[in-house]
Amino acid sequence: MRVVSGQWRGRKLCSPKGDLVRPTTDKVKEAMFSILGPSVHGCLVLDLCCGAGGLAIEALSRGAGKAILVDIHRKSLDLARRNLEWCGAKTDRYELVKSDAEVYFAAWQPPRDETSWMLLCDPPYHSSVAAGILQRLTHGEPAAGFAAGIIEHGVGEVFDDTEDGPWKIRTRRYGETGLTVVRCG
Repeated sequence: MRVVSGQWRGRKLCSPKGDLVRPTTDKVKEAMFSILGPSVHGCLVLDLCCGAGGLAIEALSRGAGKAILVDIHRKSLDLARRNLEWCGAKTDRYELVKSDAEVYFAAWQPPRDETSWMLLCDPPYHSSVAAGILQRLTHGEPAAGFAAGIIEHGVGEVFDDTEDGPWKIRTRRYGETGLTVVRCG
């Protein structure tokens, strides 16, 4: 597991032992950030089910303004903190939160200062978390400042593409990984 691009490009990150965390592969991470493009720069990144922190670190490396890393497992957050420190991330550019992703996102409010924000979510495959986060994200009108969202999931989990209404939802496949991309219409 490494940082693909940006100021920390090539930096190897600590990988978790065991199967508590399944890090996003470099290929999928590269595809994900290619989809997001320059919209990452200056953005607040909400990384749900952050695991070892690879997605948030990639976003910070590419110029995100701040990242909020949320995970229910203390060991994951400890590993994410070690990886952030290893990369030299300043502590004012990230926040670590121990919480269930769906519970946290249900209570989360976008920044009031019109800062753009994006959601990255890599929950355990074939759990209900991906569908729950997608449902909450796309319920109603887009929240102020929303730039984009990407939810990683197993390819067997099917989410309907749509171009109608305020939301554009597209799912792409990368091997055994699906990425559901959410943007404003």
